[in-house]
Amino acid sequence: MTQLTELVERHSAVLSVAAAANRSREFYAHWPEAPSGKIYGETANADGTAEFEGYLNKFFDGLNQEGASGRCGNEVSPYGFSLGITYPAFDADTLVQRAKTAQNSWRKLSPDERAAVLLECLERAAKHFFTIGYATMHTTGQGFVMAFQASGPHAFDRALEAVATALAAQKEFAGQVEWKKPMGKTEIVLDKRFHIVPRGINLTIGCSTFPLWNSFPGIFASLATGNASIAKTHPGAILPVAICIASFRRTIGELGLNPDIIQLAADNADAPVTWDFVLHKDIALIDYTGGSAFGEELERKIAGTHKMLYTEKAGVNCVILDSTENLDAALDNLAFGVSLYSGQMCTAPQNIFIPKNGVTTPEGLVTPEDTAKKFAEKIDSLIFNEKIGPGTLGAVQNEVTANRVVAAASIGKTIRESAPTVQAGFGNARTASPLVIMLDEKQNDVYEREWFGPISFIIPVDSFDAAVEKTAVIARSHGALSGAVYTVEAEKKDKAEDILIQAGVPVSFNFTGPIWANQSAAFSDFHGTGINPAGSASFADYRFVATRFAIVGSRSK
Repeated sequence: MTQLTELVERHSAVLSVAAAANRSREFYAHWPEAPSGKIYGETANADGTAEFEGYLNKFFDGLNQEGASGRCGNEVSPYGFSLGITYPAFDADTLVQRAKTAQNSWRKLSPDERAAVLLECLERAAKHFFTIGYATMHTTGQGFVMAFQASGPHAFDRALEAVATALAAQKEFAGQVEWKKPMGKTEIVLDKRFHIVPRGINLTIGCSTFPLWNSFPGIFASLATGNASIAKTHPGAILPVAICIASFRRTIGELGLNPDIIQLAADNADAPVTWDFVLHKDIALIDYTGGSAFGEELERKIAGTHKMLYTEKAGVNCVILDSTENLDAALDNLAFGVSLYSGQMCTAPQNIFIPKNGVTTPEGLVTPEDTAKKFAEKIDSLIFNEKIGPGTLGAVQNEVTANRVVAAASIGKTIRESAPTVQAGFGNARTASPLVIMLDEKQNDVYEREWFGPISFIIPVDSFDAAVEKTAVIARSHGALSGAVYTVEAEKKDKAEDILIQAGVPVSFNFTGPIWANQSAAFSDFHGTGINPAGSASFADYRFVATRFAIVGSRSK
């Protein structure tokens, strides 16, 4: 039995379960999300802390990517200190040529073999979840628990989801058939073979807030379909990606394969190399997560080429608060949603539409003004809770976001002021608590664009129908990645669902308790829809994986 055959057998059960979960959309998680010593080992946290600290103020030499043209790296923790890590820097031609060479052998593996290798990569890298968590915390500003989950179990589940989806897509049709066509007293017999042909080298352009969760789907969908991948990291969040790619490359090399199927491309903000890769003639697939301005420039520059582009850009996410059985529970839920990671999620709620006559509750109508006041109180209760507040908020990833909060404070009636918060042990952390502003319905030039960060607008509107229509118009014009509706009337719910899904808005109804519209569950929720301006990709439907390869036939008599 060869090493690859043994690997396929070892991982076939997990891949089958993941594929079944993809089809059923029922709950499935391969890696437990709790950063518990009982799950990951009693010394896992201490070991992860030590490993993370061991990377600081040194050259990151674990990638084994030879021939660097120099060094780069100037990451600064949002918690107030420099990481001091440098990384090897490469020109585009060097990494692309290596990727081409590696892809030539990688593509010859069967889809099952590639899937098994990739799952082995994930399983081995998962042993470093705590290290990855601290690396994510100190590049993105997420609180540790969120960083552990988002870049550990949740990101790895998204990777496994992409692999399972890609495997199913590649095996949808027979690979070989003896084709017989009756021709009267005779017949034509052909041996037909159908070959999976990768489109070419993938470039995944990472973001600064979710460097793994947003990158892994594109990387693993590309690798699973026979393409090599180059991870172009955001200059502010290199370390979590570098740790994972170093582990993947070790695993691939130990399996006797060329590790250059996955490579890291790092740079500094003042000396970017992204366009060198994007415009390289041999880059065929581009995955991008980030702001709309760069995403739209990407779209313009590759227009008319044969490059495939998968984007997740900005969205303007709306909430409609019409009626509820429990206003306190609804506002608790929304308060957590706008506070989580200081609003630095592409799915975070921004606009909260309330009928001008108020929110209908069992106790009667609650005016928009009183609802706004109660909402601010709910935020206070959360963020000033010493146990859960700091970890929920985290830190603000970059100064641009912090400045945006300051700018937003002057555009309407302030319901809740933003202010720095305390992060114990990190006196220099960049922080900002949620800002809540009440706007007039006519200020659509303000609320119809994304205000990334801890910024929320409460907007009284004429009616529930008006709120639904505004939400749909915003989604169709500017994009949306999440939506939430609170209503106790079945007819209104059905109407909102029909209108909003047609606008490409994944919508959550009447969420209370420990589940939020911000969240997207691997194997069940499709993150992004690709049918509004928020992006062209959806993690991970068949379109996301099937466009990364072609089926090319050969026929013999």
